Amino acid sequence: MTGIAVVWLDIAARWIHVIAAIMWIGDSLLFMWIDSHLRPDPESRADVAGVTWLLHAGGYYHLEQRRLLPGRLPPYLRWFWLEATTTWISGFLLLILVYYLNADALMIDRGVSHLTAAQSIAVGLAMLPAGWFLYDALWRTPLARAPLPAWSVSFALLAGTVYAVTHLLSPRAAFLHVGAVLGTIMVVNVWVHVLPPQRRMLQAARSGRDVDYSLGRHAKIRSTHNTYLTFPVIFLMLSQHFPSVLAARPLWVVLVLFVVLGAGARHVMLAGIPAARWSGVAAAAAAVVLGLLIVARIPPSPRGPSGTLGEAASAPSFAAVRGIIAQRCAACHSETPVMPGIAAAPNGVKFDTPAEIEARAALIKLRAVDLGSMPPGNVTHITDAERDILKRWVEAGAPLK
Repeated sequence: MTGIAVVWLDIAARWIHVIAAIMWIGDSLLFMWIDSHLRPDPESRADVAGVTWLLHAGGYYHLEQRRLLPGRLPPYLRWFWLEATTTWISGFLLLILVYYLNADALMIDRGVSHLTAAQSIAVGLAMLPAGWFLYDALWRTPLARAPLPAWSVSFALLAGTVYAVTHLLSPRAAFLHVGAVLGTIMVVNVWVHVLPPQRRMLQAARSGRDVDYSLGRHAKIRSTHNTYLTFPVIFLMLSQHFPSVLAARPLWVVLVLFVVLGAGARHVMLAGIPAARWSGVAAAAAAVVLGLLIVARIPPSPRGPSGTLGEAASAPSFAAVRGIIAQRCAACHSETPVMPGIAAAPNGVKFDTPAEIEARAALIKLRAVDLGSMPPGNVTHITDAERDILKRWVEAGAPLK
């Protein structure tokens, strides 16, 4: 597949991914909000579990939650599964296109670990099923009947996963793969724990048998889990655009705090908080935000020197390469950026020292040569001849002489 084809497939997959995610998240949050705002039926009908009224477009909607009863089913029921499935499939395609096909540049950080490209991909792929099986196994145990301990263990497992992956993959890849794990948990919940119980309830009602409503309660529990993961996943997907966050240390603490903040925001928005508890909620939110501010001020741990990729006599001189990078790249990618509107090096990528330039050689070739996406809009006016010098230097092994 050519580079141009990959770029356009990337664009299409991102568009589909965002649209499907908006639909899935919107549906999920709306249903959860409706469930938490149902009122007793004024007519006390046996088959109506609750009612609510929504104001919109100059009128109101009267919503009723009706129980599935034999012989009293509507002619049509809308199933919600395509949005979740499309979101996950398009997201996994993006993982392949953006990260796995460019693992040398985007999955690896020599200052974090010394994994090979293949090993980093293996770590990323293994995380998805492993995260699901750990989560699902926990919530199938008797501990699930005690929500607070179960949530505590779940949080500990997530924190341990975050710590491990931030010490194996590059910051960008670590954040994105934690989001992919949470997204996988959410979509498999839909496939395994939300749709099948509802299908069995519907089949029972259609065949005239008694309906087991505990199946619906089980599905509701897993749907509730999904909504608590929604806001953290949104942040993790957007984190690629926040270089200051990715540069903060310790990175795993930053990620965990954002997960807590997102889950807490969901609880406030959908479950509601009694007025008497708002002071406690405000104090907890302030503590999380303060924690983020504190860890964000801790300077990144020093990067160790990376090994050379090999040298060749025909390579352009490093002096020529460094001159190009200083003139065309360092306005943004340095400890003290001078480009207007840039407060910190994007994605934490800096080219202040020879070691930093050498460590990002593959990334330089990918973005400045293969895709031509850097500098953005060619704001620093890099020439084709300069791009060719960078290309030949990387292909020669990125020698520092």
